[in-house]
Amino acid sequence: MVSMLMLLLTNIVNAQGILPCRFIPEVPVVGQEVKIIYDCRRTLLANSDTVECVLYFWKNLHWEAEDLELVKNDTAWEASFQVPEECGLITCKFYAGDSVDTGGRSTYATMTFNQERRNLPGAQLGWGMFRNKTLMSLPGYCDTTAYIPDNIMGFWINQQLMNDPNARRYVFYYAGKLLNSTHPGKWNDQIRSDVDYILSLQDVDEPTLLKALEITRDILKDSLKTIIVEQRVLNDYPNGILARDKEITRLLQERGMGGKIDMESFLTRFPVEKFKHVETNTTSLHLKNLFSIAIYEPVDKRKENLYKYLHVMPREQLLTCYWHLVQIPFSHNKQVSAADVKDIANAIYGEYFVRPRCGSERMWSPKEWHRRLLEQGKSMVLTQAMMLDGTGSSAEALELMEEVKGCFAFKSAEFNAFYVSLLAKNGYEAMVVPTVIAALREDAATPAMLDLLRKDYVARRGGDEGFDAYVESLKSPEQQQQLREHLQETMLDEDITLYDMRDLDGNLVRLSGMKGKIIVLDFWATWCAPCKASFPGMQMAVNKYRDDPDVAFYFVSTMETAKDFKDRIRTFLEENNFSLHVLLDNADPSTGKGSAVYDAYAKQFHFSGIPHKLIIDRNGKLRWSVSGYMGSPSALAEELSTMIELLKTER
Repeated sequence: MVSMLMLLLTNIVNAQGILPCRFIPEVPVVGQEVKIIYDCRRTLLANSDTVECVLYFWKNLHWEAEDLELVKNDTAWEASFQVPEECGLITCKFYAGDSVDTGGRSTYATMTFNQERRNLPGAQLGWGMFRNKTLMSLPGYCDTTAYIPDNIMGFWINQQLMNDPNARRYVFYYAGKLLNSTHPGKWNDQIRSDVDYILSLQDVDEPTLLKALEITRDILKDSLKTIIVEQRVLNDYPNGILARDKEITRLLQERGMGGKIDMESFLTRFPVEKFKHVETNTTSLHLKNLFSIAIYEPVDKRKENLYKYLHVMPREQLLTCYWHLVQIPFSHNKQVSAADVKDIANAIYGEYFVRPRCGSERMWSPKEWHRRLLEQGKSMVLTQAMMLDGTGSSAEALELMEEVKGCFAFKSAEFNAFYVSLLAKNGYEAMVVPTVIAALREDAATPAMLDLLRKDYVARRGGDEGFDAYVESLKSPEQQQQLREHLQETMLDEDITLYDMRDLDGNLVRLSGMKGKIIVLDFWATWCAPCKASFPGMQMAVNKYRDDPDVAFYFVSTMETAKDFKDRIRTFLEENNFSLHVLLDNADPSTGKGSAVYDAYAKQFHFSGIPHKLIIDRNGKLRWSVSGYMGSPSALAEELSTMIELLKTER
């Protein structure tokens, strides 16, 4: 009866021309080819030059997404696809850029039939679940107007029970969650009966038993019954999902008490391929920790262990490995060359992007999933491009940068600077200045990029008069106003003691006698990568106020550990052409460590870590205190100069 009802509804809708999306035949049959026609003229995708489509197949109580290539035919977009076996429900979405059409209140979903013209198991359940907030099976798909209330969801659960004699095996879990959500405690007897039914089955699979365990533990809250169900799972599946979770927990606990982890035995008992579609809280949170221990200990075998576990570690762990074994030594600390990390970088990078979708990853189509991987791994992609450029493959590096460009959206100064260099290196000089301008609009430019813009400005204007005003005109007025408002909201007004310190040449600098000046203090150290990364932006600010007698910048070297740190400072400044006035933090009388000024301020103003910047106004009051560096030289210089100008306007 439900099948005929759905067929009738589909025919009425299509006959009236209500939905822009049509399937031919109107009710698809599994294993057969179906044509999809999408007329977007009355949708938000009207007039789009390109329309893309994602098909969703409801198979065995989960969704799998695939891309469908559409072809424009007169007024409609068309394509054909084959309905997978065991697919009980199909829906789709169409998109162009950020605009998405999922059919609004009606959606573009349709049930399928088998060869006997009957719905497949789970079809009615899926029909309700992807529209119901309580049991949402396809997050983010439905328009809010398409949602159905829980009582209607209950109707579809009952329809599934009526039409599939074996439905209780898989419906009990969703019915229990729905009943508990709508009437907590009222239907516990029915829910308990369903759990007992599952336990009475001799051929029940582990995922179903685990659902019974979850219902018993979280809804019935029956501790004795929970033990019984858990023991049943472990007895029936001694090397299954629950056993694996318990072994992960045990290994980590023993590790915490000084034990060792035998990863080889663990993987032999629980082969990764067997669990590739399995997702539990324990595996999501803790499996990566097992691999971290196996890979990084002992230290001298990190690369060897990385290759050993490359194909079986969790995908997210690949990003962690790339960070530790490539990004930190190569792009952050610059301890090794691109050639040194090439092989291991390629291995991790390739595994990250080539590995097939597993588990809930299948709810994204291949194109969507690749874009998602790019977004999550954009920092890795940037480093990979740097490695390629450093090993003579600048054209390939530019291809990677183009692919990930949308993820950065010109908001990263590091990305922008490297992208500009690759454009010039690969013969795309005409794109350099527009890229610099796009970066400035996001306040994410470097001094080198501004030099390129200045060179272009001089070439066009015959001189650099008015260049600073031109640069200011390129920035977003809205962002500048938001910055001013933010800084005004975060301003301090605290008493502060100004200490005298010596500079690199041994000269005493009396900060205590500088009342009437705006003083900027930047606490840093030669071993602090973020501190040094912030210096291009600090240099930009210093340059702006170089001739201003009312503003003074001092860079306080603190917590230095190397005996030759003064020589290192001089070398660092010289190599990078920085003209910064460095002061040496005073020695703590009790410890002898050179951090007395920093320690005093950190204790008084409740901060920790470097880089840390303080700004003192002309009356000797602390007005600004901020830690860290966000990565953009131009944004840092803009932040500092905006604060300084705000203080200048005060009486």
